[in-house]
Amino acid sequence: MIFRLWFFIISFCVPAFAMDVQVKDKSIQDFLPWLAAETGNSLMLSPAIKVNLSLSLTGVSWSELIESIATQHKLDLAWSENTAILMPKALISDEPKSEIEGQGKESTPCVTRFWHLEHALAEKVSQHLKRLYPDLVTSFDKRTNSIVSRSCRELHALEETVTWLDSPVRQIEISARIAQVQNATEKQIGVEWQGQMLGDTLSTAEGLVDLATTGATSGLSFAVTKSDDLLALNLSFLESNGLANIVSEPKIVTAEGQMARIESGTEVPYQTKDDDGTRVEFKQAGLTLEVIPFVKKGDKVQLSLKIHQDAVGEMYNGVPSIETNRINTQVVVGNEETLILGGIYRDEVWESMSKVPFLGDLPLVGALFRQQTQRQEKVELLVFITPKLLQMSYY
Repeated sequence: MIFRLWFFIISFCVPAFAMDVQVKDKSIQDFLPWLAAETGNSLMLSPAIKVNLSLSLTGVSWSELIESIATQHKLDLAWSENTAILMPKALISDEPKSEIEGQGKESTPCVTRFWHLEHALAEKVSQHLKRLYPDLVTSFDKRTNSIVSRSCRELHALEETVTWLDSPVRQIEISARIAQVQNATEKQIGVEWQGQMLGDTLSTAEGLVDLATTGATSGLSFAVTKSDDLLALNLSFLESNGLANIVSEPKIVTAEGQMARIESGTEVPYQTKDDDGTRVEFKQAGLTLEVIPFVKKGDKVQLSLKIHQDAVGEMYNGVPSIETNRINTQVVVGNEETLILGGIYRDEVWESMSKVPFLGDLPLVGALFRQQTQRQEKVELLVFITPKLLQMSYY
């Protein structure tokens, strides 16, 4: 009998071993425990297994070796985290049966199943199965995205659960447009408010719609429209006339139930002094949009929204203040419908210039034909959000 074993480290972070193994007519009870100890792997081997091994394998991993032995000798193999469990099939099916038959009841033999998942992550599905079936022995393999389970109950319900958890996930494209408009210009944009936020509900002509809102949403108005192109055209017209300012137009794709986050802004520097001297610190100001979409019946999309619009305010002792506008709510809209949220106001300084054509552009004397005005007005933050359902995908 000859043992020949070579191994090398293929990752300096997580060592993995590739082995060339040659063994002839060697007891499994002697060989596998020794090999597990040599390679730093965990093994649970039933003493009921009485077979001799004859192997000639090149470049195999520990898991591949164990799977090969289990297949060759028709053994039951299961994994509990990184521990390989080898037991004879007869022992797994007969022991529970004899115990239950001793009580005069019909039994279901224990069965080991392998599932290769097409859409869901094996780790997540394994976690769900452990919570749903506490007596289920299950483990997962990231490399093959597979699940191994052993159960002594009827498999029909388990198979239905795995099939349901492995169902494909929808992808949703989230298009957002954040604009600041002068007060009383909503009608010029084409917005007809359909309701107002009252506590945790939206009030509409059809009644109260529960939105499960959180945060400060008092006075929040909303509208839903399918005319997104017309809205964009009207907004562009108002912006060109100084009546609106499109802050941002982010777009992102995410899977159902997964949070999409967009950040756009600047870090405002300011100086501070302490015992060590003067140093520069920063405050974040800008736009943050967080969306978690869920697909409902009829191609409806439930949106869980968190929108923060922060801007630099006045200076206090050399430190800038941050003025914050926030929307935190949930709402259901149709596919490719545009949700419009408003009702958040702030005072803004607007500057404009009027001039006589040609004369106002002349050097030196041009200032006589130009007029600059500065006015302070109340502006409203409008958020336009359009979900679009895409093809099925993985998560």
